[in-house]
Amino acid sequence: MWNSKAKAKVKSKKGKRRTLCAAPVSRALFVFFLFPFSFFLSSCRRDMQDQPKTIAYRQSTFYKDGTGSRPLVEGTVPRGYLREDRAFFFGKKLSASDFNKEQQPQAQNPPSQQTGNAAIAFADDVDTIPMPITKADLDRGQDRFNIYCSVCHGMTGYGDGIVARRGFNKPSPASYHQERLQNAPVGHFFDVMSNGWGAMPSYASQVSVEDRWRIAAYIRALQLSQMKAGQDVSHGDTETRR
Repeated sequence: MWNSKAKAKVKSKKGKRRTLCAAPVSRALFVFFLFPFSFFLSSCRRDMQDQPKTIAYRQSTFYKDGTGSRPLVEGTVPRGYLREDRAFFFGKKLSASDFNKEQQPQAQNPPSQQTGNAAIAFADDVDTIPMPITKADLDRGQDRFNIYCSVCHGMTGYGDGIVARRGFNKPSPASYHQERLQNAPVGHFFDVMSNGWGAMPSYASQVSVEDRWRIAAYIRALQLSQMKAGQDVSHGDTETRR
């Protein structure tokens, strides 16, 4: 009997101990789960959201012109759009004085009237391709030419592409084998591809700068392929800049 009473006392003591131990744990858990909510309560203020700031393309009373977008500093150029090499990116010489300097040594032996007229008509266009041209570049130029140019100018450059044969012939696409374009500097073809000419639109957004030069080199190859044996090549743009 004594054993049963002793056991009951031991069980009651253990129960009290568990109750006492469980109380701090429950309080700790309560505080732990309540702690994150205190951040939500402290962040209910809208000071950060409503702080004074300007948003692009929105009205702002802070500036005199009433807009939040500020004008760019004069001369600002987006990254990757710097065009310092005028010959490469525009197909143009540095200035008119550069063209005059290049023509001075030829003053003793004046060119023919046709060549002279072409030189005046394309005074600002470069005479040489401002990048090395390899066989791979010519193959790439032929590929781009067949995609973008042959539909009007024809596969061989005579202006007899499928678009012209289907009725778009007023005006007819130019033939690269006429004397005017045979004497034109290579920069002229680059300029036409970049800015358009007559009914032809600009291809600057579709054809990269390098591919435009490759196409121009291939056009020169087409012209040379159709010249008669012994025919004088008056233009000096078959060389490329190294």
